[in-house]
Amino acid sequence: MLDFVGSPMNLRVIGSFGVAALLLAALLVPETTLMLMPLLLVPLALLLFSQFPLLLAGMLVLVYGAALDVQVDSLTAVAGAGGAGALGAALIKLVPFALTAVLLLRYGFSPVINWPFLAFAGIAAISIAVLPMGRVVGNADMVRSFIGSTAPFVLGFALAPKSLWTALCRGAALVPLISTLGGLLAGLVGFYAPMDTFGRFQGLHSPPFLAGFCSTAIFACTLEYLRGFRMPWLLLGGVNLAILLATQARAPLAAVILFLGIVFLLSSRRTFPLKRKVDLVMGGMLPGLVVLGPITAYALQRFTQPNYSGGDFNFSGRDIIWPFFLDAIERRPLFGFGLGAGKLIVDPADPGIRYLGSNAAHNEYLRLSVDGGVIGCAAIFAALVAWVVLGTRRAPLVDRLVLRAGIGAVLLHSGFDNTLIASTAVIQFTWFAAALARARLETREASAARSASRTEARRLALAAR
Repeated sequence: MLDFVGSPMNLRVIGSFGVAALLLAALLVPETTLMLMPLLLVPLALLLFSQFPLLLAGMLVLVYGAALDVQVDSLTAVAGAGGAGALGAALIKLVPFALTAVLLLRYGFSPVINWPFLAFAGIAAISIAVLPMGRVVGNADMVRSFIGSTAPFVLGFALAPKSLWTALCRGAALVPLISTLGGLLAGLVGFYAPMDTFGRFQGLHSPPFLAGFCSTAIFACTLEYLRGFRMPWLLLGGVNLAILLATQARAPLAAVILFLGIVFLLSSRRTFPLKRKVDLVMGGMLPGLVVLGPITAYALQRFTQPNYSGGDFNFSGRDIIWPFFLDAIERRPLFGFGLGAGKLIVDPADPGIRYLGSNAAHNEYLRLSVDGGVIGCAAIFAALVAWVVLGTRRAPLVDRLVLRAGIGAVLLHSGFDNTLIASTAVIQFTWFAAALARARLETREASAARSASRTEARRLALAAR
């Protein structure tokens, strides 16, 4: 059945009949057709995307680059939608599931173990037993949290051709640029301010979110540059670094510095030749100082701002909200309060929380320890490390270095931001999944080529006897 439907000719025939049926329905029952139009278009969209999965991959990049979640939330807030304020975040979390569904139908399941997804599934299973005791989070909240937590990793279940994985790897590098250009345009027409109230650049997002996308984009640019040493990737990486500095976000910047330091210092001559490093340092120093120097000075201003409590360092409210989570962890340290409880343990009526305007932990170790306990938190981060380390054992040296340096940077960043639940996580771990899948395909291709070469050599040797 799938083979019959999946052939290009049959898809065109089915699509043509579908369009004709929609036109006929519009003529006969226009009001009903208009009401049902979104549902009627779904089958046609699935047929289109199954024929052109690269189109859906491009839509994923565009949806996150254009900050559809932020814009939908802003529009619903202006329209007085009230509880619909989380609609945008829910919509964009469905995009990776849609892409995965299309790939599964067309190419099948990947045999590689999806460790992070399994870790979250295990915590969800434990939460079913924990919920009646904790009475902190309900089943509906747990399901929403499970969907949001697994959306970044669901793509790891699918097979796809190398071209699609490469498109996703490179598309991740374009997300901050799309947000920046869109934010500048939106600022010109008065639709959305590209700077927040504190003077930090945010594009179409918020400064922390744009910075999170920038860190992934820099990972992606570094990988593509080291795979061929092409100048456009180096320049695009510099643009993403400039955008990151303009956001004045400190945790993503620290993660990027750690990542670049590992890549630069621990790379071998085969992955990053010394001559390339010297050329990059000497040739890039002057233009880098000219372009990034003023932006760096602007970014460093935030390191010297006074803290909310009058101290010498600005914790951005983390020193206020972290004690709530630490207290909850002390009450139930081993298995936590259930998946999704990290959003509910903070009292929104607390004066400090009302002042901050957010109940987010800004620390994944604390949030996940509330959700799944210390055991669950350790399991999730161990699964992340295993996913990348085991997935790069036979990968090309460049991919192994960059992906392992990237997961090290994620571990650092997770101590100061929400790196596994926000929309930035979808792009970040989609990039990881795509890079791992591409590396696996290239390893198999290289192995097959070596095997074919040995077979041909034996054949020639036998023929020469």
